[in-house]
Amino acid sequence: MKSLLEDAIQPRPDYFAFTKLQPALISTLQHLIIVGDDCWEVAAIKDLITSLENQELDLQAESGKGEKGIYGTNPIHGALYKISKNIDTEDRLKLIGHIINAAFQWRKEIEALSDHQLLSAHDSKRLNIATYQKNLEAACKVARRMEADGLAQLSPGGQSSRELLKSCQALAEKVIEGSEAYIQELERFFAYALNDRQPRKGYRAEQADNENYLLPQRTRPIDVDPDEPWSAPSSSVITFPSQTADYSSIRQAGLSATEERSLIELIQSDKPLALAKGDSALQSVFRARAQQLHLDKSAQLLPGRWEHLSAYDLYHLHDELNRKQENQASLKCILGLMLMTGRNLVSILDAHVVNNVEQVPKTSLHDQSIYLVYNENSWITAVIRPPDSRQLSRQWRYDMRNTQESLILPIPVFLQQLLEPIAKKNSDRVIKQSVALFPNNQRQEFTSELKKLLVNTNKKTGSRLTIHRLGMHLFNTLNTGDADLTSACLITARVPTFGQQASLYYFAPSNNYLEKLYLDAMQVIQQQWLKPQDEKSLSITDSTHTAVASDSQQQKAQYVGSQLVPTSAYVKKLVTHMQRQLAVADQNGSLFQRMVSVHNSYTAYTIAMLMFCTGYRSIRDPLPKWNQLSLSRRMMVIADKTDDVQSHARFLPLPTIMVHQLQYYLRHREAILGRLQLYLQQQWETPFLFLDTYGHPKQATPKRLQEHLDWPGSPPLNINRHFLHTQLKESGCSSELTDTYMGHWDAGQEPWAKYSTFCPLEYREHISSAIKSIMQHQGWKAIEGAVL
Repeated sequence: MKSLLEDAIQPRPDYFAFTKLQPALISTLQHLIIVGDDCWEVAAIKDLITSLENQELDLQAESGKGEKGIYGTNPIHGALYKISKNIDTEDRLKLIGHIINAAFQWRKEIEALSDHQLLSAHDSKRLNIATYQKNLEAACKVARRMEADGLAQLSPGGQSSRELLKSCQALAEKVIEGSEAYIQELERFFAYALNDRQPRKGYRAEQADNENYLLPQRTRPIDVDPDEPWSAPSSSVITFPSQTADYSSIRQAGLSATEERSLIELIQSDKPLALAKGDSALQSVFRARAQQLHLDKSAQLLPGRWEHLSAYDLYHLHDELNRKQENQASLKCILGLMLMTGRNLVSILDAHVVNNVEQVPKTSLHDQSIYLVYNENSWITAVIRPPDSRQLSRQWRYDMRNTQESLILPIPVFLQQLLEPIAKKNSDRVIKQSVALFPNNQRQEFTSELKKLLVNTNKKTGSRLTIHRLGMHLFNTLNTGDADLTSACLITARVPTFGQQASLYYFAPSNNYLEKLYLDAMQVIQQQWLKPQDEKSLSITDSTHTAVASDSQQQKAQYVGSQLVPTSAYVKKLVTHMQRQLAVADQNGSLFQRMVSVHNSYTAYTIAMLMFCTGYRSIRDPLPKWNQLSLSRRMMVIADKTDDVQSHARFLPLPTIMVHQLQYYLRHREAILGRLQLYLQQQWETPFLFLDTYGHPKQATPKRLQEHLDWPGSPPLNINRHFLHTQLKESGCSSELTDTYMGHWDAGQEPWAKYSTFCPLEYREHISSAIKSIMQHQGWKAIEGAVL
């Protein structure tokens, strides 16, 4: 009897307060008989109920520990204890019966796993005791805290656990005030427990497979040469991810996880501290940390960083390669692939060849894959996607840019000569599936030969060649001057060790845009690689190839990158929808109701216009104070995500149409507040406010804004940032100007910092004209308020 009780309730060892909660426990077990599946023995449960009623079981508390911690360590026990104090509705106990039934089945699946059983990535996450404990605790919290009215809508009695799951899924699609989060947590628990749905797998497999991703991560310091041997205990950076960050809400909002998360970084080193006079050990640590930050900032702002290769290095490598006899064709192919793709040596040695695009395996294609398409003189790879990026929803996916998961780029003619012998030999073996360029048993040999080639070249010529620098050469060539860092990341599938990475979440360029940048970079590398006489012989062929590739690609626009960039047609549709809403807002209801409806529609339209004009994040109280806005100077300050020193606050020029709209709204606001003095308890200071049905002012929150906008398909409010970032770059604004406008920079890169060389006049000139053109093209209009 006692073992059955422990299987069902999972009580704390001291059986805390079991004599008090026995009535609730007996009622729960009676419901379990009704809802339980075949895994339960009904006769055994009835015997247990009889034993509890007759007090035949010895369940006395053994210690005076109290209820502290019981809701987390023993959720079902804690829920029964809490509910037994005040059983306001029998539905709570019925819900507990369903939770016991589902948790028992889930736990038995986990316990049945063998130590060496192979599982899929999703199953390994679902059949994990940490996932089980977290979701069971959340479900029991719902049983304790959910309002009685919400429980009544679930109707947990008289239906099986699977039918209850369907009820939760149906209610999750509706808006139930105050119960949305509870229903979602309950639906998630039953879906996982009954194997109706798997936990969501993140983008990066290594992060999803790492069950301890919240544990400290140890990485190589930035000033340690990647090609040199590295001992982690002697010198490393230890990163502590935030234990309190709500990763799911960051992902659902479509925000950059690297930009939004707070991290703690520690540096471990076996070198003794250099103590200054009068310093303690702790003061020396602070001093060393400040010096390291200064060095990091200085290093990332240098125009030519240490890992850049020059024409001198590549010229002598080419010359030495032509002298080498052993494995010359394979080494030429490896070097050609490194210069062409920007990937590391491991990815290069794993490259494959196919005769046409249809032979590329779609399921196994990832951002480090390299497939040479021999008959089309091109290569294909998957597009890098940042971690925790939001997934598309079926309600609005067709209103976003259709981004593809692969990227096809042409092979420059000067590199075709390096790749041809190996590619031709292996392409002849292709029948249906791809063929590896380099056999597994020779990859170690090729690696050793390549290292010898680089070492000999460095000794003879004094060059600075390493495998890492060769793999990074395309990335560094793409990222020269005011070039677009995001495009360099998309082409080479590399994330820089420093610099702003948030724009990866917001940019969806066309293939033609990336191909042009890629061919421009290849032209630079060609000039560094070839001798002048060789370069002249290839210039005509190269230009012909470029023209053909561009014409074929332009027949159909294709995009890569962010999946949350709305199409221009959809943004026009949204603007028209909001203007139509504003026009019909005063057609129904009493005079007071029409006034409230007009005001809420007008406020929502103005905020949406401000968001699409400035890239404002969807936060509470956008533009919290009027003094952050200067209409006479057509300038505003935005601090929608920043720290205590306001290092991420930014200045933005406003176009004329936005200035007029804000002037109209200011007059409208004064008029509406004059009429509502009776309802206002105090002076309402924030510029934007909504009104409820009684005329009481309400804060402008993202949830209220989304309700009043009522956009078709209900896309996330953050699409304005994705749209604006992409449109600015496509209109010709440089990456530097766009990142400044969007608020994308890291420590040491602040455009308004004391020693910054950023030019505000150039910024205002280029951004103002681009924003004005975008706003006019989308159909925005400055509309006067109707309630005057």
